Amino acid sequence: MTTTRVAVDVGGTFTDVCIMDEETGEIRIEKTPSTPDDPMRAIMTGVSQAKIDLADVTLFSHGTTVATNALITRKLPRTAMVCTEGFRDVVEIRRSNKEDLWDTYKDVAKPYIPRRDRLTVKERVDAAGKIIQPLDEEEVRRVAEILKKRDVKAIAVCLINSYVNASNELRVREILREVMPNVHISTSSEIMPEIFEHERFSTTMVNAVVSPVVVDYVSRLSVKLTEGGYRRDLLLLHSGGGVMTPASVKDFAARLAGSGIAAGAIASRFIGNL
Repeated sequence: MTTTRVAVDVGGTFTDVCIMDEETGEIRIEKTPSTPDDPMRAIMTGVSQAKIDLADVTLFSHGTTVATNALITRKLPRTAMVCTEGFRDVVEIRRSNKEDLWDTYKDVAKPYIPRRDRLTVKERVDAAGKIIQPLDEEEVRRVAEILKKRDVKAIAVCLINSYVNASNELRVREILREVMPNVHISTSSEIMPEIFEHERFSTTMVNAVVSPVVVDYVSRLSVKLTEGGYRRDLLLLHSGGGVMTPASVKDFAARLAGSGIAAGAIASRFIGNL
């Protein structure tokens, strides 16, 4: 039995399927036109063209631009943000430093979540992690009901200083899940537990908006591969150059932004070392 490793990259024009024979080290490549409406179709077409028996595949890795394309085109599901009262404009104000200080006409990208869908709750944690204002849980429930009526598909929970004490954020998530059990929820204390609100809030916002798109795509691809005979984890290249499983994608979808770009950089290093 010949075992193989398969790597797939979906580009804007072509989908490349790279197959390596584990015994001989031989590498061959199949190309097939990409299908932007459903990238998975091109992947399975490429696998079929390459005459791969997925039962003999020991590793299936995938570099994808699904998250990147969703962010660029802004074809995203409706997403909300729940944050500390007084801080819902952090993602719009950004940091105080400006690249072009005197350019009054400079356009900046609008936040992925509009102000109307950035709701606030009363709570406050100081820089040392001490709770100086308890979370108003009834207000959180009211906010949850509002978001349920708006039929949002994902929520970013971003509270001040949650990187040092995440208890309020985690409680907000619990309440939101009680009201909306099927909504994707990203908390800033898990996505980016670091100081500086703008970076933490913005990264969590990106994770929230791409989660429904990416998780749906990855889940369907995993099922399709399993139905074809593949018995191991699908490995997805993330922006840091490593890989993650579909289970990790459910929590950290934003890490797939830049996946295909990272694959190109790693491939260049590999080729340069030949």
